[in-house]
Amino acid sequence: MTEIMVNKQNITTEINQGSSIDQLIDLILNNYATPGDVISNMFVNGSFFDYEDKNNNLKQTIQQVESISFELKNSLDLAFEALDSCNSYIDNVTDKIQILLQFYSENKLAQANSSFSEIIEIIDLFIQLITKIHRTIRIHNPKQFTKGPVIQNLEIHLLSILKALIPAKEKEDIIMLCDLLEYELVDNLKQWKIQAIPELKKYKKTHV
Repeated sequence: MTEIMVNKQNITTEINQGSSIDQLIDLILNNYATPGDVISNMFVNGSFFDYEDKNNNLKQTIQQVESISFELKNSLDLAFEALDSCNSYIDNVTDKIQILLQFYSENKLAQANSSFSEIIEIIDLFIQLITKIHRTIRIHNPKQFTKGPVIQNLEIHLLSILKALIPAKEKEDIIMLCDLLEYELVDNLKQWKIQAIPELKKYKKTHV
């Protein structure tokens, strides 16, 4: 019999072993999750299982595997955990920007092109992350939450920087690129650490 756990609690005997993993996920969310809970981690046979990955077989039956374990967490708690990691995320991007600037100064264009693409991708992921954090905090704090001008202005500025970087890259305007990276983008990211992230973190106090 396949062992099934939810937050380290065994629920094996409560589950139809002939059900598919897809059906099990729905059952867990409907019967074992409290309002606001999401699946933060899922493990099949002790290995992490990304149930949103289309390459993973969700139609296989429960009895085809040895164990399935779920970790449920409140989505707001996860949002604050993600927010806590944003500073190191920004530091990482800033370090990569410095490396990119060094590549440009040494005319190492092949390395610069690869580094530039990586930074744009990371910034795009950062924007998606902040958007999800915003949305989650707003859903859980509909009356208290306000998207202040600091965050809104930083978002607009960041998007405008990205919008300016692409044509500068296409035109191979290295001087413009370096100015945008060194003075505009780095400063914008620094302001997220100084102003925006602390502003969002204040909602953790109302949650607690």
